Parts: sequence; structure tokens; C-alpha cells
Amino acid sequence: MRSRNLAGLLLAGAVALAACGGTSGYGTSSSAAPPKPVTPTTAVNVRRTELGNVLVNQSGRTLYGFTNDANGTSTCSGACAQSWIPLTVNATWQPTGVPSARLHGVKRSDGQVQLAAGRWPLYTFTGDTAAGQVNGQGSLGKWFVVQPDGSLHKDATVSAPATAPPMYGY
Repeated sequence: MRSRNLAGLLLAGAVALAACGGTSGYGTSSSAAPPKPVTPTTAVNVRRTELGNVLVNQSGRTLYGFTNDANGTSTCSGACAQSWIPLTVNATWQPTGVPSARLHGVKRSDGQVQLAAGRWPLYTFTGDTAAGQVNGQGSLGKWFVVQPDGSLHKDATVSAPATAPPMYGY
């Protein structure tokens, strides 16, 4: 009986994780405070990486798009947003930085405004520990760096770093 209960719990956990969009990433399961919105003067910039030029935040951290967000609405929340941190802005933010990326804000389910390039809401990845890293590229075939024109760079992958934290499925 105990084995059947354990199997049922494991199955229920797997179903709950699958319902979160099938995302994956590096990170911890600890609760995290909501991302702090950036100031309206913060610009998105372009940085050269091993994948070529990509969009980066004010700290030089690579910005990613999530293919589940194809309709322009952020679908990464809860545990997903602990590993893939939404780039949120305050309500008075105005586009600056990279005009060709068509920067704009999109409303998240939690009421925050998330910066988007083209049709892709933007995220940083907790597995990138320094500016210019692209460790999240190609994660589960759903997370890709965003190019300066606002498109996803899907045709390149990178090797996971030797010290990469364990993968978590969401």
C-alpha cells in the first residue's frame, strides 16, 4: 500500500510539473521575491557573445525568449520565473537602447510590466553567472537568446558549463 501511495504522489508531482509549461532551467526551488522593476532610463543593449550579437540587460546579462510565449504573452511564472527572471519595468518606462528590437512592455499575469523585444517577452537566466554568458541557449529546445532585431537565435547551441547546477523541469 505504501508503494502505491508513493507512486501516486510521484505521478501527481510529474503532472503538476508538466502543467507549468514544460520549461526547464537552472535554479533552486526556494521562493524568490518578485523581480524588481528597472528604472525608465535603463536601456537594453547589444553585446557580442559566442553566439554573435545578442540583447543584454543593463548589467550585460543575456536576454532570452521562451518559445511558449509565441503570442507575445509571458507564460513563465511561479517556479519557472525563479530560474528565468522576467525583465520587468515600471509603468513609466519608455523604449530606449536598441530601436530595431521593437522594445515594448507586456502585462504579466501578476500585474507587472515585462519588457519585450518584438513578440518575445525578455528573461535573464540564473545559470548565467556573469555578463555575456549564454548558458541558457537552447534549454529544452524552448529558450533562446534574443538577437538585436528582436528575433530568437535558434540555430546555435552551446555546451553546458562544467559547473552547471542541476536541471529543474517546470
